[in-house]
Amino acid sequence: MSILEITGMSKKYGSLHALQDITFSVEPGEWVSIMGSSGSGKSTMLNMIGLMDKPSTGEVSIDGIVTSSLSSKKLTEIRRDKIGLVFQQFHLIPHLTALENVMVAQYYHSMPDEKEAAAALGRVGLEGRSRHLPRQLSGGEQQRVCIARALINYPALILADEPTGNLDETNEKIVLDLFQELHSEGHTIIMVTHAPEVGELAERQIRLEYGKIREIRVPGKILI
Repeated sequence: MSILEITGMSKKYGSLHALQDITFSVEPGEWVSIMGSSGSGKSTMLNMIGLMDKPSTGEVSIDGIVTSSLSSKKLTEIRRDKIGLVFQQFHLIPHLTALENVMVAQYYHSMPDEKEAAAALGRVGLEGRSRHLPRQLSGGEQQRVCIARALINYPALILADEPTGNLDETNEKIVLDLFQELHSEGHTIIMVTHAPEVGELAERQIRLEYGKIREIRVPGKILI
């Protein structure tokens, strides 16, 4: 069964067609990049997949659950239980330590566990920075806290929105190496990026243009 299945998805904002007739699926353990220039529909696509917005037409299914007719409460539950989000802007709470920021995700499940949160930070190489506040961490370290937070509830799907967009070259490599390691362990990843060198690390690349899929590529072969 596919982790993600999108069928005939479109999104309109007034007269603007942000997405038009999008259909594709993602299998367990796959790493897919969604690529395109500014305004191509990448962020809108991520909002649909992450259940932060609903399509105007079409279906989005997460781990076999058809979401179009679900209530906001149920969508929040699925997002909490099935999806780990990694943002470009980090969205860390400034007065909480790295450890506490990871534990925030656990509170949504009413199961805070400091040892498990510490293990998640160790997983991303930050075991020695758990008591530091966000302002005491580099950009790359803050992004790794975000990844630890995304992983803490064992999501079926990791969604990453331009995860290296605010990082220098050194920290970009650290974060991308971490994503490659997660992929090798069987995690399912969908990454939005405008950078070809980042998107091409994925095993499948979906290129958007003016809200439509213009190309689907795997290494050495164009499928569409």
